[in-house]
Amino acid sequence: MVTAESVTASKPDPEGFLAAAEALGVPARDCVVFEDSEAGITAARSAGMRVIGVGPLAGPHGADHLVHDLAAVRVTADGDTLTITLA
Repeated sequence: MVTAESVTASKPDPEGFLAAAEALGVPARDCVVFEDSEAGITAARSAGMRVIGVGPLAGPHGADHLVHDLAAVRVTADGDTLTITLA
């Protein structure tokens, strides 16, 4: 878990996302972030991660894909591989 106390800089700095990727042992380029704010989308993009914008406020901030809410997201697992499907 990465919290505000775990990092020295908050969003839009990418430090929190990079710390989470490192803790999980996953390269940043292989991460997908779900974000609803400009600062969060900017931080994830700066970290080199793909971004799914959630909600109407995410639209103008450069997310790779947009969904109305998380009910539009389905994640399935096949071994170590996750597949994200957006409705």
